Amino acid sequence: MISPSDLMSRVGVGGRLVPFFKAVCVYFVAGCGATPSAAAVAAKCAPILCLLLFVLLHHGSAIKPQGRYARRIAAGLALSALGDALLVWPQQLVGGMAAFAAAHVAYVAAFGLRADAPALAALSYAGTARYVALLRPGGALRALVPLYAALLATTAWRAAAAAAARRSRPRLAGAAGALLFLVSDAVLGYTLFAGPVPHHQVLIMSTYYLGQLGIAVSALEAH
Repeated sequence: MISPSDLMSRVGVGGRLVPFFKAVCVYFVAGCGATPSAAAVAAKCAPILCLLLFVLLHHGSAIKPQGRYARRIAAGLALSALGDALLVWPQQLVGGMAAFAAAHVAYVAAFGLRADAPALAALSYAGTARYVALLRPGGALRALVPLYAALLATTAWRAAAAAAARRSRPRLAGAAGALLFLVSDAVLGYTLFAGPVPHHQVLIMSTYYLGQLGIAVSALEAH
């Protein structure tokens, strides 16, 4: 029989992810949909900053010469926190997209950009292209949204390819995380540029935080 404390310890990787789960709870109780403010920024960014600390402190892997993968995941998380902060204000949409685009570049660099798994690449890019065709962004976003979507597709492809090549639990977590991140931004993009989605804020942020969790957990593996 597994006790609640044992379950939390396993799910939280020995307790190191408990701050992340607590920060997510605080966000959904107090910060979800809050008026733009410093407090809203703190509530939204706290879970990602907890994941960043989790990666940096994991056996010190991010500061060792062999910790290149962890450093790139950490960079992606830091840039994501910047994007989260900017997107608290709707008028900072382009700046937030730029920060998240840089985060995806860091994640792709971590997963490895190679010309393998062509079927996964075709599936990822074809699905993304069909989705982008549904959107109607205006102005400069007509070019920026497809470019950002292509980066999302690349992250999903490379994470899935890495998981297929090395079927470890951390790699599978990274692939699931990248897919959830894609789902989160797909819901956000549809809400912004196509039409309303019921309970969109909860859907966007729950899949986003779970996605970033999966990507962060992928750094548990020795690289």
